Amino acid sequence: MRNKLGIKLLLAILAFLLLGTACGDTTETPGGEESRKDAISARWKNFERAEALYPAPMQENFPLRELLVEYTQRQDLINHPWYIYVLGENGNAVLYFVSTTIPVNVCAFLSSTEDIKESQWGNMILTAPSLDGIYYGGAGASASCTGWIVKDAATDAMGIIYGDNLLVFDQPLILNTEPVRIQIAPSE
Repeated sequence: MRNKLGIKLLLAILAFLLLGTACGDTTETPGGEESRKDAISARWKNFERAEALYPAPMQENFPLRELLVEYTQRQDLINHPWYIYVLGENGNAVLYFVSTTIPVNVCAFLSSTEDIKESQWGNMILTAPSLDGIYYGGAGASASCTGWIVKDAATDAMGIIYGDNLLVFDQPLILNTEPVRIQIAPSE
């Protein structure tokens, strides 16, 4: 019995020593957190050197913002002419016509395309029905949205142009192409 107690005591001491050796490792190798901090510090120091050599310029004129403001103002004009040039496969202007607005993508909607359903298990984002009562792909549509809704300025006819090969200007371009004359067919 004394022998068994001695063996158990010896095993307990040995386990304690092994555990202490494993936990007490205090060698000076940098850990993952320290390496990450060093790497980030090096990036900031390098950025400070770059910033000192080439500081970011302070803008004075903001021409890009001015362009966006003017674009927003022009698209808000009622019956403002927009010259729409349809390009062929080779990139040449095939035809043009004048629209009362810029083309609007067929995937644009007047209301949100998403509906959030709340439940005790969490919230789900679902596709909401369109205003015409039909479910479409919504903002995350998987089909390409290459249809453009336009309204002819001369006839008030609404149509859709399919494809991405359009040029749109609010002044006529000088091109070697003929305008398309749209006429409403007489009703019978």
